[in-house]
Amino acid sequence: MNSRKDQIEVSERRRRTIFVVKILVYVALLATSEYLGPLVAPYFPKVYRFLNALEVVVAGNLIISLGRIILIRFYLRKKRRTGLHGNFVLGINRIVSILNVIIVLLSIMVLFDIQPLEFLSSITIVAAAIALLSKDYITNMINGLIIMFSDQLTLGDHIKMGEFKGKIQDITLLNVIIANEDDDLVMIPNSLILSSNVINHSRQNVKKISLEFEMKLSERLNLDVLENALLGHFKPQDKHFSKNSFILKAMSIQKDAVKIKVQLQLVGGDRAVEKKIKRMLNQKIIQLSSEL
Repeated sequence: MNSRKDQIEVSERRRRTIFVVKILVYVALLATSEYLGPLVAPYFPKVYRFLNALEVVVAGNLIISLGRIILIRFYLRKKRRTGLHGNFVLGINRIVSILNVIIVLLSIMVLFDIQPLEFLSSITIVAAAIALLSKDYITNMINGLIIMFSDQLTLGDHIKMGEFKGKIQDITLLNVIIANEDDDLVMIPNSLILSSNVINHSRQNVKKISLEFEMKLSERLNLDVLENALLGHFKPQDKHFSKNSFILKAMSIQKDAVKIKVQLQLVGGDRAVEKKIKRMLNQKIIQLSSEL
């Protein structure tokens, strides 16, 4: 947690330095426009409009950057003694990106001598049609901001949603990106995250391991013997899981096989221990299946 906060503070110091450079650039731009603007306007109107458009971009970016710096600084001070989640910073960065795009669009209108209000009023019907067609994207963007500004899910959490399971690598305005156990990146739409049941293993002190498998139907198959064999195999790992949580039961009896489920709870959320326990469980089941 502290290392994450240190990384954010280092990044914010770098951004504050860049902000000072932007101020100097804006002052130089204002001075250039003040002295050269009246001279070039009658002869080179496009150059004059370009200077005005550049002023809009730099001034808008300065205002947005100043607001961002104040918000992040306030957030870091507020969270000095409480839990810090990188989602807030991530959400602010996404909003800043959207606002910067809007500023660039306004500067393009200034460059081509287009009045923003008149332009917006003239494309109202087109804008409504575009909004209707892209409502799913807009919904995903809103849901993405909701996820970013909440503390229910954050970067680095291990989650499970339906058949998807993995570590959250990034949260964008459209998707939550997780890395599964095979290190494949899975992109889940934000609207699906908010409308589905999500298990956040990182917020639990225990973690369940559940495995279903089939064994050949045979008179030699004894569930009690199978359970004792598995428990004996995991005895060296007693400190990593709760013995009372170990469950072995028959899910269904088919014509040629019995479907069996094994479940146990790990103490803590160490991924390395989880992988080790799973591998031991699989290996022992393979060995017992071959013996039967």
